[in-house]
Amino acid sequence: MGATSTHKQAGVSVRDYFADYFTNATIIASGTRRDPDYLAGSYDWPYEFYAAVRYNDGHPHAGEVFAFVALYSTAPRSHYNFTYKDMDETMGPGASHAPHRVLEALTPTTHEHAQEWRARCWGNLELAEAKPRVRRGDRIRFAEDFTFSGGLQTTTETVFEIVERDVLRLPDHHGMRVKIPRWRARSFALAAS
Repeated sequence: MGATSTHKQAGVSVRDYFADYFTNATIIASGTRRDPDYLAGSYDWPYEFYAAVRYNDGHPHAGEVFAFVALYSTAPRSHYNFTYKDMDETMGPGASHAPHRVLEALTPTTHEHAQEWRARCWGNLELAEAKPRVRRGDRIRFAEDFTFSGGLQTTTETVFEIVERDVLRLPDHHGMRVKIPRWRARSFALAAS
């Protein structure tokens, strides 16, 4: 259950790097995602790479398409600037945010862990699509309470106004601004203006 650290040439995309990874198989769809729950300094993986990989002619499973997942981090100042942990869908990866294009490219499977992983991915896509589209100035409510430094506490009834990427304003608290990193990954709904 280890990881591999290696040197990846500057300008080589993650997809291109892994394209050479497979023998007798081809990546036909892929997507990369930054984990919104990643905490800097933790040992978690900040990035997720998903690929639909088709076995080529001559392989015993020619034509079958499976999901490949790589959790990875980068260290631009190091010679070993690319560290990854690779797995396929049969291992039941915890990372389950594969994009539509990857999931739609997969061929049916009877493997239990792969089926469970695919179901989690589809469920996560449905949750993401159910969230309202918002922009600067919109007002929202979160499905959870927050406690900020300085003792400020909010509830599920508290209205937040979107100011910047991670900055929200509290109109009912004298316009106080708060920072909630990657708040779009949390459950929220539009609030009446």
